[in-house]
Amino acid sequence: MSKKSKKKTKNYGCQQVLLHPDKDLWAILEYLCGEANKVFNCSVYYARQVWFKENRFVTKGELCGQMKWNKHFNAMYASSAQQICNGVVESFSRCTRIIKALRKR
Repeated sequence: MSKKSKKKTKNYGCQQVLLHPDKDLWAILEYLCGEANKVFNCSVYYARQVWFKENRFVTKGELCGQMKWNKHFNAMYASSAQQICNGVVESFSRCTRIIKALRKR
C-alpha cells in the first residue's frame, strides 16, 4: 500500500490592529515613523553613492558605522535603526544577484 503524498497548503491570515492613541502617543508614533523613514532614505542615498562612485555594495557594518553619526539614526533606538540599515543592505545585495543573473544571459 503506497502512501500518496498530498501537499498541504497553509492558509495565512492577517489581523488588523487598530490603535486609538491619545494626542501624546500619536505625536510620538508620528515622530518615530518619520525618523525611521529618514534613516531609510539616508541609508539608501549613502549606499547608492558608494555604488556609483566605487562600483561596490556597502556592508552592514559599514552602513551602520556611517549612519551612527546621523541625527535621525540617533533619534531612535539603536537596534531599530540598525534593522532599517540592514534591510537596505539586504535589498542592495539582492540587486547583486539579479545583476549577476542578467549578465549570464
